[in-house]
Amino acid sequence: MKNIYIYGIPTHAGALFEGTEQAPKLIREAGLVSQLKEKGFSVVDFGDIELKDELVRHNVPPVRNWPSPRIVWESIEDQAEKIFSKTGFTLFLGGDCSIEVGTFSAFRKVYGKNTQLLVLDGHVDTMEPSGNQCIGAAGMGLWFLLEGKSIWWKESTVTGKSISVIGPNQIPEQTFGMSIISMDQVKNSINEVKQLLASLSSDTKILVHFDVDLLHEMIMPAAYAPNQDGLGYQTAKEMLSLILSDSRVKGLEITEFSAVKEQANESAKILIDLIANSLPKPEKG
Repeated sequence: MKNIYIYGIPTHAGALFEGTEQAPKLIREAGLVSQLKEKGFSVVDFGDIELKDELVRHNVPPVRNWPSPRIVWESIEDQAEKIFSKTGFTLFLGGDCSIEVGTFSAFRKVYGKNTQLLVLDGHVDTMEPSGNQCIGAAGMGLWFLLEGKSIWWKESTVTGKSISVIGPNQIPEQTFGMSIISMDQVKNSINEVKQLLASLSSDTKILVHFDVDLLHEMIMPAAYAPNQDGLGYQTAKEMLSLILSDSRVKGLEITEFSAVKEQANESAKILIDLIANSLPKPEKG
C-alpha cells in the first residue's frame, strides 16, 4: 500500500444529533494528510463526495430522515468507479454508520461479489424498521444490506457470509448468518480475528468499516455513542495493524466521530495517530 485516496462523506442522515457531518473537516484539520505523508504515503485528498439531492430531516416513523439516508447511499454508489481506484487504497471520512450501505454497494460494484465487509463496531447495526417508532438508519445499516432489498434498498445478493462484525459488546440473537467476534473475545485475544481473515479466500476483496465507538470512551470521548467497555489503544492498534496489513483490504471508512463534542480535537489526533500507525509501511521505490 502506497497511494491513499481520501474522500469525505459529511452526513448525519442516519443520526438523531448533529456532529458526524462535521467529522471529515475536523479530522483533516487535525493533520491527517500531513501525518500520512510523514509515514511515506502518497496521499490525494479528493474532498467530499457530492450529494445529488438536498437532505431532509424529520422524526417520522419508521426511519428518521428518510429518504435522506438512501440519497446518500445512491450518491456514493453512483461514484463507485471513481472512489474505488484499483491503483490505491480508499480512506473514507464519515459520516454516520449508515454510510456502509452505500460504500459496500459501491465496493461490490467495482470488485464483484467476492467481497467482504469487515465491520469493527461496538454494536451490531441490524435494527429493523418499525411503524411504532422512529429509528435512525445508523442503527440499521447491516439490516438494509441484508434484508432491505427492493423496498428500502436495491435488490442485491448480499448475504451474511459477506459480512463479519468484530467488537460488539453484545451479540444479538438474530445474526443473519454473519460471523461475529465479540468485544470480550477481542480483548482476550486477536487470534479469532486472524482465523477469520484466514478463512476468506485469497482473492476476496475487503472493505473495513470502523465505528470509533469500538474504542473505550477514555481515548475516544468524541464517539457519537461513547463506549464504557471499548478497546484500549494498544489492543485496537494490534488488531487494526493485523487487518490493514492484509493486501486484500482495499478501503477503510471511519464513522460515528462527533466533531461537536468538547474533546473532539484531542480525539481526532488520537484517531489519526491510530490509523497512521496501523497502516502498513509503504514499500519504497
